[in-house]
Amino acid sequence: MHRTIVVGSPRSDGRCATLADEMFEACIDECPEDGVSVVAVSSVDVAPCVGCDACRKALLKDDEAYPEIPEKGDPLAQCNLVFRSDASAHQCVIGDEMAEVRKHLDAADELIVVSPVYFSGAPAQLKALLDRMQPYFWSNLRERTKERRPCTLHVVREGGDPHGFDPLVGVVRSAFGVAGFKLERVVDWMGCFDEAGDIVADGRECELD
Repeated sequence: MHRTIVVGSPRSDGRCATLADEMFEACIDECPEDGVSVVAVSSVDVAPCVGCDACRKALLKDDEAYPEIPEKGDPLAQCNLVFRSDASAHQCVIGDEMAEVRKHLDAADELIVVSPVYFSGAPAQLKALLDRMQPYFWSNLRERTKERRPCTLHVVREGGDPHGFDPLVGVVRSAFGVAGFKLERVVDWMGCFDEAGDIVADGRECELD
């Protein structure tokens, strides 16, 4: 069992980072035999999608651009769902750290996303990562709906925006959905931090449409 935590804040030391650290420690304490990794958009170089459509065409097995896949026994070995799919054959031509991010996503049996709300939606850095999920769209992962892996979105916000955060929920559900994840829970952490950024209350689970 492997869990991947995606931290969608551009700040490396903000409330999202605090919450993600708590979840990371909880995963280790409660499930010491399981694997857990963190992908923070504040520390990875992920460029925006340019819409070139190169990822639509699947690579051949002897193609020089075919990615190096972690072998069985590696902490980031692909979960069974991804291993049985053709996802690895659909690759982005942009040479940045998204290839490493994909290893963490491919290994995940469960995904946890922690994100702030910027004008009802995702910060630009997280949106760039979500848009780069496009190679998965062309794979057969999105068709295997009965095998999808669970995903939880934790929303860290100030509140006061009359438009809420439905756009954030929608883009997380859509982008990770094509990679074989199913958004099952959304937890709202508004008012759960003090002025110092420490957690003082538990988040509240929201109803999903």
